[in-house]
Amino acid sequence: MSIHSRFTRRGARAKRALGIQQALEWAFRTEKARLELPEPPDPERHGSPGFGLEYVLMQRAALGCRIDGGSYKPDSSTHEDAEVIAACVAGLPTSLGGLRMAIRIAELARAGMTPDWMPGAVPRCAGRN
Repeated sequence: MSIHSRFTRRGARAKRALGIQQALEWAFRTEKARLELPEPPDPERHGSPGFGLEYVLMQRAALGCRIDGGSYKPDSSTHEDAEVIAACVAGLPTSLGGLRMAIRIAELARAGMTPDWMPGAVPRCAGRN
């Protein structure tokens, strides 16, 4: 064993275990991860055929430049693990609430809140004999 193996790198963080709520809050609140939602259908293009990728590439080549789409930035400041958490939340099946539940989970995590499953409930206390 070398002497260097006993020391961690400066600035390196140790891995730690998080609960589900803490992981969601870290991803959406701290790292500001975003849900990748599907594009809404465009009513103007509903009846018209779409363009193939080959046509789009030929048009870009005719322009003589590369067009930046702007949606994905590989060197973004969001941590990779936070993006994975956001992708898992966005992929919820419809049997578990689907897209509406994913949006609700992200909103609550950003606010640091938990849902109130029984709004207006008042606890009952049983009297002692």
